[in-house]
Amino acid sequence: MKIITEPKELIGRYVASKQGQTEEWRNYSAIGLLNSNEELVAGVVFDGYRHPNICMHISADRLSRNFMDAIARYAFEQLQCKRITGTILKSNKKSRRFAHQFGARLEGVMRDAHEQGDVCIYGLLKSDAEKWIQPRYTKKLEAIWVK
Repeated sequence: MKIITEPKELIGRYVASKQGQTEEWRNYSAIGLLNSNEELVAGVVFDGYRHPNICMHISADRLSRNFMDAIARYAFEQLQCKRITGTILKSNKKSRRFAHQFGARLEGVMRDAHEQGDVCIYGLLKSDAEKWIQPRYTKKLEAIWVK
């Protein structure tokens, strides 16, 4: 498994296609996860950055602890954000469960905010993500990070 940040357009298209979006991302950064066949199996798009917050969109066929560490480190250490915000359709129970396991907390529900229904707003503070940012993973993360 390798973690990549370029080409961000490829990662952005992957995330958009998995989420059923057709629009292009603007002013964004991205992190992707490649499997041993060099196929993209996960992607994160960060956009809407206004310190101390950044919005995150994630899609994945596979995840790894190192990939989760990279997501948290980028937002909380590199950008010095205090929080990550994500929105998930209320009907998407699998993604809502993932957000909870990642440490995000449900902060509200926007009723009928999407053509498919209600949208849940999740927030992840750095203090809630500490389990993903641990020194014991730093060397392993550096070994699989491709710039």
